[in-house]
Amino acid sequence: MSKKFNEYVDEYQNIHILGEQLAPPGGQGIVYRTKDPDLAIKLVIDSEGNTVNDSESVEKYSQRFKRVRFLPIPMDMNIALPAVVLENKAGYVMQLLSEMVPFSHFWLDGKSAENIGPDDIPAWLSAMPENEAKKIVHYYRTGGLRRRLHALYKCSSLLARLHGNGMVYGDISPNNIFISEGLDDSSVWLIDADNIRFEITAGGSVVYTPKYGAPELVQGKDGGRPSSDCHAFAVVAFYLLSLIHPFVGKKVDGTDEGDWADEENDDEDIEDKAYAGLFPWVDDQDDDSNSSDSGLPRSLLLTEKLTALFKGTFGPGRTSPLLRPTIYHWPEALAQAADMTVTCPGCSMNYYYDFIHPETEDHNCPYCKTQRPQVLILDSYRWNGPDKPLNSPCWRYVREISQGSELTVPRRIFDEFAMLDSDTAEVLISSSNNGILIKKSDHGKADLSVAADSHPQSGFQKLYSQMKIDRVTPDVQFWMFAHLNSPRLVKCMISGGGK
Repeated sequence: MSKKFNEYVDEYQNIHILGEQLAPPGGQGIVYRTKDPDLAIKLVIDSEGNTVNDSESVEKYSQRFKRVRFLPIPMDMNIALPAVVLENKAGYVMQLLSEMVPFSHFWLDGKSAENIGPDDIPAWLSAMPENEAKKIVHYYRTGGLRRRLHALYKCSSLLARLHGNGMVYGDISPNNIFISEGLDDSSVWLIDADNIRFEITAGGSVVYTPKYGAPELVQGKDGGRPSSDCHAFAVVAFYLLSLIHPFVGKKVDGTDEGDWADEENDDEDIEDKAYAGLFPWVDDQDDDSNSSDSGLPRSLLLTEKLTALFKGTFGPGRTSPLLRPTIYHWPEALAQAADMTVTCPGCSMNYYYDFIHPETEDHNCPYCKTQRPQVLILDSYRWNGPDKPLNSPCWRYVREISQGSELTVPRRIFDEFAMLDSDTAEVLISSSNNGILIKKSDHGKADLSVAADSHPQSGFQKLYSQMKIDRVTPDVQFWMFAHLNSPRLVKCMISGGGK
């Protein structure tokens, strides 16, 4: 460090000036922005929160950080690796794109709460305590369910590629996962990557962030494997979606009416036992001793696939790491869930398009009862030839579509799901009173044909640039045939919204 307290010198004598702290301290350090908008600094801290600067420790950490740079991590992955190490301090400089925020920004903090006044709380939340209502307002202001699902899909894709190359991330937490600040972009990066390593079954240094470490790490039984990453990711995902930690139920939050605490726990810290995996998770169907009604209703947040993944991770996987679903199951399940959400025009919350409100028995928002908006529904079928019947759709994509707006349809609708390019735009669709305009994206690779009829057997026309379909009735149906790696027949329908 230079003579100025906020100036740090790296191994090549470059000076870096510290800016704001990016997030609360993680398992082993604190990350700060620098005056360079594309660079950040991580400083290693000890158990008391002090930076590490003794020469022996600095050398040890420096060697570890340098070794990370030689791991076989694909160059195109959004992982902020140690670029250069600091001089005389345990820490390093890393790339960090400007205008990014940690996943922890999805939770309401003090600053965000101050920006939500009484007039910002809508009528449908008026019956809730003010702090709880503010959590919901912050939830939809930060992109709601859809943005969270998509962000988790991108994060799990990064972890899947890392695991596929034989490595473990090691310290997954909301402070180590970053997302673009603007709601129109969903780039996701992993930072604080100095813990990336090959699998360690025993011994070595175990680093995790409290609340997110896998039980076997917290209990000191293991050194960290891909299954440990899977647990930590699932905790982040459940917490992010539902606003409740999967193991903080009535045994922990003080709502249990029994006297088990005096009998079972003596003076041990209840939360520590929960995070160590010694209690069942809050939605355990076989053991409700630690259940919870707090947080957002999981029935409105989780698809069957996501429910099964959480159940496998926090149920049998809580005590048996080998029984946890691997990270490869998560990206597709999360992307499918995100693709079936709609945004309510009344309250801005997201919900699944097929939700039937129990009071209205119609497609109304579960939060404010506003009618579901006009939507585009794309059902993608694997095409096995004209003589073979269509099975259930292999993918469903639903988005609200208003007059004059242009909707981007991603590649995963037209091909097998692939983590690297599933978000790539293939088709642009816009709706007006006169008809539907279908345009091929500049990035599109699929060979596309369109049939403007309700029967796919009738005349398909090749889509070279764009095509217009006349809108005779409020509800429009047409078909697209696409061929990338395997053929797809896509049923397209625009309907709803009371129009």
